[in-house]
Amino acid sequence: MEAIYLRLMTECRRIAARHKTPEFYRLFQPTLATSRRLFFHHPLVAHCRELVRPYLLDDFGHGLHHASKVSLDAGAIVLVEGDKYVSVPGELERAVVLVQLAGLLHDIKRAEADHASAGAKAARRFLRDFPLSATEVVAVFDAIASHEAFSEAPVCDTVTAQLVVNALYDADKFRWGPDNFTHTVWFMASYRKLPIAEVIGKFPWGVSGIQRIKETFRTTLGRQYGPEFIDLGVQIGKEIFQYLQRHVNDLKGEAEGSGVAVFSAEVGREEE
Repeated sequence: MEAIYLRLMTECRRIAARHKTPEFYRLFQPTLATSRRLFFHHPLVAHCRELVRPYLLDDFGHGLHHASKVSLDAGAIVLVEGDKYVSVPGELERAVVLVQLAGLLHDIKRAEADHASAGAKAARRFLRDFPLSATEVVAVFDAIASHEAFSEAPVCDTVTAQLVVNALYDADKFRWGPDNFTHTVWFMASYRKLPIAEVIGKFPWGVSGIQRIKETFRTTLGRQYGPEFIDLGVQIGKEIFQYLQRHVNDLKGEAEGSGVAVFSAEVGREEE
């Protein structure tokens, strides 16, 4: 990552650190600990995590860091939601394993057009040698295929599959909150070598744009706690935009010095 983007990402993380931790993480610490235990110690998930590393684009902002956070949060959602109606011994833990496999695999085609569909097809091939039933593979496939923002959730044949599909979507959309500005946007800007002024000019649209996701959460847990993630992201995004505006001239100078392209256009001005 270019030094200018790294500095901006570091500044954004400093701003984010002043904000409160989302309530989801405060209220469900034991559940998140269980999800973490399965993520790091269940043999299927551990095997998948090692196999998937070469396929995740860290420089694109959707690497193993992102996939791991999605997997951990999705596992916790499954545990809380599934506890209401999954009573067969071992089935709930199995659902956590499935959603964590989906979390690790959901962005393996992130750089491609229609990455959700492409990723689901690749995941099906990826899991061919895993000891999963056909029904379980379909659950992972459907979860990945429908995780794109604003997509419709498919109607699944089983309650467990529906839970896996909906939990993956909600955990992925939690990342539209603080993570969007502390991680994703800067990796994507660096990957695409976006001019600094273009990054700054897009900020107002990006901050307002993430608000739209608040109405799309699928699980009860997601609808209850997901909007707070988004609101925190908006607050952080507005603060970093103010920082960018105050320091735009210095940032342009740094960008020129590092070889990153700049625009002489006024910040925020739309291209004609």
